[in-house]
Amino acid sequence: MTDKTEWVIAHDTACTNTNPDSCVEVILDPTPICSNMSNKEFRNSIIKSRDEAVILIQSRIAALARWDASEQARAKKWLGRSDSTTRSILTAGLPKLLDVMRNLKPENIIRWDQQKQRNITCTIFPDNGATDAAVCKPDTEKRIIAIYPHFCTSPRSQLWHGCQVLTLIHECTHFTDVFNSTDDMYGVTVGLSFWAQDNPDKAIRNADSLACYVGFKD
Repeated sequence: MTDKTEWVIAHDTACTNTNPDSCVEVILDPTPICSNMSNKEFRNSIIKSRDEAVILIQSRIAALARWDASEQARAKKWLGRSDSTTRSILTAGLPKLLDVMRNLKPENIIRWDQQKQRNITCTIFPDNGATDAAVCKPDTEKRIIAIYPHFCTSPRSQLWHGCQVLTLIHECTHFTDVFNSTDDMYGVTVGLSFWAQDNPDKAIRNADSLACYVGFKD
């Protein structure tokens, strides 16, 4: 074997077959998750992105505990308010987000066209060419994130605009037992902060706003 060997899990159990006509049909999909890299490269990239996201969330939790002028200004910028209610929502949600991110594994990330094979609880919408990822919000047990081709060409970690690290954070906020976030406004840009000032009730539940609050760097 070499370090370039690709391993594929065909079946997650092994046993001696004592029942006639009880064969398990195994269908292998050789299509890479991302066409621009091997699945091994993809797994390594996802692990790096996940670990960086974990660090960002931990840093935000620590800053939220301090709640100094700088952190209140950050909350006001991205979420439109820095009041006690905003802080309470973040205090409740960020540890849940951290737990989900820590437990995210490469096998939780699938191509969007594999969704029917994974028996998730709702249908992921078709590829429109610009979407990076999507989740089925109630699917809190499987934690499946479906990615689109656009995600594969997105930079892994450029925190001043859309990137894979912020996309993972965005998607994990959607789960109903984390922030149950919405997509009222898209845009990992400073422009999103202007929208937040006029829409604080929406911004505190908006996935891109939460992702920017956690990790955006000017």
